[in-house]
Amino acid sequence: MERTPEAYTRGILAAVLEPWIDGLSKVGAAYVSNGDLRARLSDPAVEPETKAGLLEGLLPDGSPQELRNFLHILAANNDLGFVDDILTQLTRVVREEAGGPQKAVITSAVELDEDEKEKIRARLIERFGANLEFIFAVDPEILGGLVVQVGDKLIDDSVRGRIDALRQQLGVRTRS
Repeated sequence: MERTPEAYTRGILAAVLEPWIDGLSKVGAAYVSNGDLRARLSDPAVEPETKAGLLEGLLPDGSPQELRNFLHILAANNDLGFVDDILTQLTRVVREEAGGPQKAVITSAVELDEDEKEKIRARLIERFGANLEFIFAVDPEILGGLVVQVGDKLIDDSVRGRIDALRQQLGVRTRS
């Protein structure tokens, strides 16, 4: 582990949110899979205290009181159906923030202007999240288009990549 204030902060974030993710996962799974439980928790006629008791039975031991309070609010507002979406968003935030920024290497055949770079940044943030560090490179050998590497994902939309793919489909070997 790197020893920087940012790394320690990311470690705290992951440690604090892990019990939330665990608890929300258990509640969400039970809510989706158990129709009787879902009906009782969604019924506005069921008292909030009864709903709280049902939720308590689903949570792992040692779950934070703040998580319990949060789930009680969701139950009181009949919003427990949001748990899976909340869990998805929370997991994404932890993955993005706790892991530190991901490098996004964008390679083009020619230098991109700032407007083009900004459009690419916006599209990549939309697809991969805001925790990206952008690196723009130029490689004339790709001929045109872009090659984008974000973490372990590679998007090759270069002319060279298309030619190579076409050669492979046709079974044509390149000359060495």
